[in-house]
Amino acid sequence: MKTVAYLVTFLAVLTLLPGNGAADSHDSQGNRDSSSYTLAVVPFYSPEKMWLLYSPVVDYLRKSTGQPWELKLYHNHDEFIDAICDGRVTAALAGPVPLSRAYHRCGARPFLVALDKHGKPSYRSVILTTDPAITTLTGLKGKKIGFFRGSTAAHIVPAKMLIDAGLSLSAIQPVFLDSQDRLISALLGGEIAAAGVKEALYQKFRKEDLHVIATSDKLPNFALCASPTVSSKSRERLMTALLSLKPTTQRHDAEIVKNWDDEVKNGFIVPDNEFLPLALTLYTYFREVTNDRR
Repeated sequence: MKTVAYLVTFLAVLTLLPGNGAADSHDSQGNRDSSSYTLAVVPFYSPEKMWLLYSPVVDYLRKSTGQPWELKLYHNHDEFIDAICDGRVTAALAGPVPLSRAYHRCGARPFLVALDKHGKPSYRSVILTTDPAITTLTGLKGKKIGFFRGSTAAHIVPAKMLIDAGLSLSAIQPVFLDSQDRLISALLGGEIAAAGVKEALYQKFRKEDLHVIATSDKLPNFALCASPTVSSKSRERLMTALLSLKPTTQRHDAEIVKNWDDEVKNGFIVPDNEFLPLALTLYTYFREVTNDRR
């Protein structure tokens, strides 16, 4: 039975990967107004795990909006940003670095921002190790450090923290893996000496032999964004549905989101005027870390 279950999950995930998009129409202003409603999520876990965590979100959107919402997953950040800027998704959940990249490329803007468990639109990155002898970032010199390429919490911010501590990337051995949960596995398996991940992911493994070397400042939380070429009408019901949820105060809403990813299970707000400029400051980190001089 396990084999059958894994096969069903694998086939379901395949249908969510690029290549199965519906044709677009356009509204009177020339904006794309898709006949389907597509939610994309920036990749940070394996596709199977992303599907398990975000398909309940899409199920809720279908029921609450009456619209045929679909979930789309992408292999990497570049494909994800391409989909946003090509107008192939109605809404996309992005961390601040992918959001800032999409903004600079095509003017994508956030329209909802996720809240943390304290009701704040922020989160943090942590750099972890399994070696209790390593207590500072400078202790990582010459070590294998794991990253998930393009990720805010698992690449750009940890790398910037190392640079600010006096460790250029040439002073360590970067190891790029394909998801944040893979970074945790590599840490626990002794494949790497340290890695940066979302603090929320670390909290799930607090009982494991992991030690926090450094914690970032607060970062702008994950936000739902869209290309300007996508009609705002296509996401109005999504905004109403998500803003109506008050899971930290309403028991019924808490039941709805209990199987959602931690990043989106505490509710949403409309971002204030400071949110996007703060997210865009991380674009300078991205350029410094990746040597992007455009």
